[in-house]
Amino acid sequence: MSTRQTRLRTQVSLAMVSSAMVALAILITGMISFYILMQDQWVRGLAPENRETLESLIANDVIDPDALTTLVSVFSFSWTEDYAAFEVYALLSFAVLAIISSAYFGISTAKRLARPIETVANAARTVSEGAYETEVELSHGRSSEAHDLLTSFNAMTASLKRAELEAKGSAAAIAHELRTPLTILRGRLQGLSDGAFEPSNKLITALIGQVDTLSAIVNDLATLTHLTESNGTFERDAVDLADIAHAVVTSLAPDLLAAGMVIEKELNTASTRASPDRIRQALNALIVNAIRYASEGQYICVATGQSENGVFLSVSDKGPGIPEEYQNRVFERWWRADNSRSRALGGSGLGLSVVKAIAEGHGGEATVAHGSGGRGAVFKITLP
Repeated sequence: MSTRQTRLRTQVSLAMVSSAMVALAILITGMISFYILMQDQWVRGLAPENRETLESLIANDVIDPDALTTLVSVFSFSWTEDYAAFEVYALLSFAVLAIISSAYFGISTAKRLARPIETVANAARTVSEGAYETEVELSHGRSSEAHDLLTSFNAMTASLKRAELEAKGSAAAIAHELRTPLTILRGRLQGLSDGAFEPSNKLITALIGQVDTLSAIVNDLATLTHLTESNGTFERDAVDLADIAHAVVTSLAPDLLAAGMVIEKELNTASTRASPDRIRQALNALIVNAIRYASEGQYICVATGQSENGVFLSVSDKGPGIPEEYQNRVFERWWRADNSRSRALGGSGLGLSVVKAIAEGHGGEATVAHGSGGRGAVFKITLP
């Protein structure tokens, strides 16, 4: 198929003109053929002397006026008596043929132009029944508008398919994440009810920890839902990422020291327009992520500054790092490189997804890379 399509209105205009031309051509050609045939029959039916007069007239020789008058009279009489009715029949016949041909051409053209719409309509009915993998062939798009329609439809179904897979994956992940704390809570509470466990501060603290896990999952899901629905429309103020980073690090310093981690700050001016609350939330998630998964490196560095792409906020550690093949998945919802180990360390599995949503909501991006010397990881938020 050609990669260049004409506009639909151009095709419709050409189809209308072509249909009219077909009808006109059939009518004119038919009548010319009729007159040629009638002329041949009339000439062959003339008397010899009248045929000689006609030949002299055609040859532009000098002819007798009386003979010419007789020839005209013969023509008028024969046409009126023999050929006039045939002319009407021929005109009507060729007119009907022209209309039929024009209608056939118009219907064929209309079917061709309407085929993309019919294809999309049929495919839409299939999609409405849940077959989100449905695609339409782009070869039906003979006009630029039709090609755009088919391409957009395929993009829509692909998006629906991804959304369906993500919804199913999220539902399964949510059930999986909630199952463990709920099972523990039910088991312990049932044990308390049956007298199998004695109430104690240690047991109650453990149960509260399971409730906190459930709360973290619910809160992160609510945050992601809000960020998705708001589509980056939250209020923004003129802020300096260095000021926000300083406040967050100060508030989390006790947790960092308790984890035995050395805190380093490289805070340079990074002015932008953003939501201070959301930036604090994202940085808090990155630092908590480092405490949870990279505490063995006993080091964390929070940095802000300017780059070619805008301003940035980064959190570096000297933990185990993230293998190259996993770096494009760390911001996916519920993803964990080691499910059992990661779950034992706590967390909802949504923290980095929240970070990505906040960054993209500001028109920026969240990335991860290896630390200096290939050790640890560097999580960076870049904003316009």
